[in-house]
Amino acid sequence: MVSLDTKIKDILENPAAKGVCEKYLPGISKNPLLELVKEMSLRDVAALKPAKKMGLSPDILASIGKDFKNI
Repeated sequence: MVSLDTKIKDILENPAAKGVCEKYLPGISKNPLLELVKEMSLRDVAALKPAKKMGLSPDILASIGKDFKNI
């Protein structure tokens, strides 16, 4: 099961979960900065200041979480 607490590296290995992230954050799976946060969860990353600049707002995070429940 995928959730907002799943490590990013695991999300990217799951095609459906990766698709959800791409839906809300287009191009995110190809962002070179992911290498720095791949051991973190989306919830952890969302708490970082630069996350908001990349579009990972609380509303987007909630939408991703809802879509994850359908996987």
